[in-house]
Amino acid sequence: MEIKKGQKVDNRIKKTAIIEFVLKNHTIYVFQGSLSTFDILIKYNKEEGKLRTPKHIHWVVDVLMKLQGNHKLTRSFVRLIKKEWKKAKPLTNNNYETLKEIIMNSVENVNIDKFISLEKYGEFDCEFLFVLTELLAIQEKTNRPDAYLFGEIIDQLLQKELDIFKIVSTTQVKGGQK
Repeated sequence: MEIKKGQKVDNRIKKTAIIEFVLKNHTIYVFQGSLSTFDILIKYNKEEGKLRTPKHIHWVVDVLMKLQGNHKLTRSFVRLIKKEWKKAKPLTNNNYETLKEIIMNSVENVNIDKFISLEKYGEFDCEFLFVLTELLAIQEKTNRPDAYLFGEIIDQLLQKELDIFKIVSTTQVKGGQK
């Protein structure tokens, strides 16, 4: 992964990225958000394609595909995401250095390569999913410290008997607070 100072301009929101995470097949861009002082707006693209704002349903469908391909390894990966979600703290600054440090500290403490065989299932590689979910977790906790949507989705993915309809329905909930 290459981490760069933001250069990408999103013409729709008329902002330049704060930071860019260049991964194997995708680039993740983080912009200043509008929901709170330290809110972040996350976008990604594949090979300079259209910028997309990730929704929970995007990464969840990918994880469901990985679960079908290798259930045990994917559950281990989801447990890693859950651990990171629990550790995530609200941002007290959303500048380049802060965001870089958060992601670097997380990435350095995991062996993402052990999940490489999951990359043959779904659209996203595991490093992309890891960085994306880390950013989504801090975004959620920055804007709503009492939010639980992300954690609930992860818990549902870890259930012994998956309820696909409940998982998909939960990804569509707005707000995610108790």
